[in-house]
Amino acid sequence: MNMPASSAVDGTDGIGAPATAVSIGLTETAPSFGALFPSTRYFEVDSKIAGARFGVWVTPPAQYDADQAKSYPIVYQVDGNLFFPTTAPLHQAGQSDSMSPQIPFILVSVGYSERESHAWPWLRVRDLLPPGESVPEVMLQAVELSVQAGLLPRDEGDRYIEMFANPAADKFLGFLEEELHPQLAKSFRIDADNVGLWGVSYGGLFSAYVAIRRSDLFKRIGASSPGIVGEDSRIFELYREAVASKQDYSGRQLHITLGGRELTEPGIYQWLTALGTSRLLAETSHHPLPGLEVSSEVIPLESHLSGGVPAWFSFLRACYRRG
Repeated sequence: MNMPASSAVDGTDGIGAPATAVSIGLTETAPSFGALFPSTRYFEVDSKIAGARFGVWVTPPAQYDADQAKSYPIVYQVDGNLFFPTTAPLHQAGQSDSMSPQIPFILVSVGYSERESHAWPWLRVRDLLPPGESVPEVMLQAVELSVQAGLLPRDEGDRYIEMFANPAADKFLGFLEEELHPQLAKSFRIDADNVGLWGVSYGGLFSAYVAIRRSDLFKRIGASSPGIVGEDSRIFELYREAVASKQDYSGRQLHITLGGRELTEPGIYQWLTALGTSRLLAETSHHPLPGLEVSSEVIPLESHLSGGVPAWFSFLRACYRRG
C-alpha cells in the first residue's frame, strides 16, 4: 500500500494519525582495505639506510594485467599518508580522461608504517629536509603546543625536536634509490628510464633537492609549494654548486607549482613557500642548469592545503600527459 504524499509533509499516516517510525537497521562496520582500494597493494619496508620503517602503497595502471610483457613508468609520491587516499582512487580513471589523458604509470605512495602513521607530520621533517636545512621557529612552536595540549607526550616531542636539528633527506633518498626501487623492480614491470617523483610543501623541498642533485633515478620531478624558507636555504647553495659543476641535465624535467593564495594573500605562506619558490624559479631562469626542462604553474584560488591535489594533477599534465 502506497503512503499518501501528505504524510511525507505533515508526519501522519495520511488519515491524520501519527506515522509509525520505521527502523532502517544501521550497522556500523569497518570496510576492508581491499574494498576501498581494490587495485592497490600495501607493503611495509625497513630501511637500513634511513634507520626507519616506511609504508608503501603501490597502485598499477588499469591496463597493467592486460599485457604481461609491457613495462610502465613509475611515479613516487611522498607524504603517502596524506596523498595516497586522495589521489589513488582517481589514478586508474585518469588514464582514460579524454580532456587530459595521462600516460599509464605505476603510482607508488611512500609514507609511514601503521605503527607510526600518527606521527607522519613530524617524521617527514626528518626525511624530507636536506642535511643542514634549518627548521623555522613555527615548526618548533607547533611541537611545543602539541605537547602542552596533551596531543604529544613530552618524550616524543623531544624526539621530534632532536630530529629537526638533524634532517636527513640524503638518507631518505638513499632508501628510495637503493632499497625500495630495486625491490619494486623485482615485483613490478617498470620502465627503468621513466621514473618520476612528486612532493608538496616539505615534500616539494625534497623534490627540488633531488632534482638539483641530479638523481640518477628520478628524471621527471614535481615540486609543489616547496618549503624553501629564507635566503639561507640549502637549496640555493646546492643550486649554485650545480650550476658551477656544468653537468648535463638533458632529458630531465622539473615542474614547480604554487597555490595562488600562497602568493597573493598576506600571511605566513608568503614567506614560508611563495618567496622561496619565486626565487628558485628566478634561479632556473637566470642561471639555467644545462638541459633541464623547467615548467611552472600558479594554481588559482588554492591555499597551501587545498592546493595539494590540484598540484598533483598539474604535475601529471606537465610530465605524464599523453598525446
